[in-house]
Amino acid sequence: MSITSTTNELLLSIHGIEMKFSTNSPELADSVETLLHHFVSNIVVAQPVRMQFNAVDHRRDIPVRISEAAQSLYSGSGLVIGPGLQPTWLCDIYSDRGLLIADFHDEGLVVIDGTSHTAHGYLVQPELMAPDIRVSFVHFAMTELLKRRGLYTFHATALEHNGKGVLIPGFSGRGKTTSFLSLLRSGYRYLSDDHPFFRLREDRVEILPYPLKINVTDQTISFFPELRTAPPSILHAGKPKRYFYAEELYPGPLGGPCEPAVILFPTVVDSPHSCLEPLAKKMALEMILPHSLLVYDAEVARREFQALARLVQQADCYRLHFGRDVMDLPWLVTPLLEKC
Repeated sequence: MSITSTTNELLLSIHGIEMKFSTNSPELADSVETLLHHFVSNIVVAQPVRMQFNAVDHRRDIPVRISEAAQSLYSGSGLVIGPGLQPTWLCDIYSDRGLLIADFHDEGLVVIDGTSHTAHGYLVQPELMAPDIRVSFVHFAMTELLKRRGLYTFHATALEHNGKGVLIPGFSGRGKTTSFLSLLRSGYRYLSDDHPFFRLREDRVEILPYPLKINVTDQTISFFPELRTAPPSILHAGKPKRYFYAEELYPGPLGGPCEPAVILFPTVVDSPHSCLEPLAKKMALEMILPHSLLVYDAEVARREFQALARLVQQADCYRLHFGRDVMDLPWLVTPLLEKC
């Protein structure tokens, strides 16, 4: 990172897409560098994708106004945590004069210009935000810009084993991270715990790493002795979950780009043994769609749907009825990869 008296800049190369991030907030700069440290680059190109985020003191200091003609596309909120039961964020998204505007109310605002491949963000006192919250605005802007370059992401864990990819989509409480860790500790290589990248190359889908910290509940921790005994320097406190970095607990190389071979849709069951139920491609596509991120541009949505449909066609799809034999999951999954 090169720092001037007013600006922190970070050059990134995300699977061949060059980006430049700049901000006047040292706290945001540190959080973004932590999030994207695997993609830090020293390559300077003439026209990178650009993200500029400025810290402001008050909402009224944001120099962007949403017009009366803006079209509302989405309204939602994040997790409700803490004694005050406050949501982690509120968000309204608009299409306004060719721009995509995400209004995070008292926390800030992000403007995406898909034509010029730029994003401008304004965060209200980011130094007072939790690191995960302030960096989530940059993650939103980055993924919106990348999908316009054909690089998508969705909510799933991903691993690579002998050049073959395993995807595990799932909402909280379905056993997604627990099954992911069972495979990771057995020698599978880490791609992402939350948002793997994927793209369509000719007529084949490729899964690409997006390594993030791994968030774990107390129940997940209880299954794995290395987590139960991990010191606070490795298993960090967080809200609402604790977290660690894969390379600190499971030393080994990061997984590389690969084609998807198996998709598992986990559901926790009260049974001593796990089992697999083959899924028809149509059902698998219906099940994976809710785990893709919201898309606000019709042409981008069309291309992303094509990539998701191709992904499902390439892979063998199963419903994983995940029982109490957590440690034995590799014995169930690895033979599937050997047949591919």
